[in-house]
Amino acid sequence: MFTRMILVVFLAFALAGCATNSKKPATQSQPVMSQKTYQQESYFKGYDDNDTRSSDSYEKPTKKNYSEPVIELSPKQIQRTLKKAGFYKGEIDGKVGSKTKEAIMRFQKAHGLKADGIVGKRTSEELRKYL
Repeated sequence: MFTRMILVVFLAFALAGCATNSKKPATQSQPVMSQKTYQQESYFKGYDDNDTRSSDSYEKPTKKNYSEPVIELSPKQIQRTLKKAGFYKGEIDGKVGSKTKEAIMRFQKAHGLKADGIVGKRTSEELRKYL
């Protein structure tokens, strides 16, 4: 029994040695690269130097999906201007309430602007004409 166990162990080592000494073509070992280098090479694979643009040539998109409020006119100035233009009849108190918003929307409709009640760039430009 003991000899049988030795024989099995011997065969296992012999077969393991045969498996590692198989006749594979010799390949050159490649140098190990850092993870950062690997990521850079993988990220830029398929791009050539002519595909990249400098940050100077980048243009921001001009179309926006929302009105940007312009803080050029104070609430009192907006109310005074709307009053001069005949759209606001309330008190000039510097508070943009429902009456002021309604006046802004009427002003915007009358001047062909989007009636959203926000004094953005275009509305501000139109209001400045009445200052």
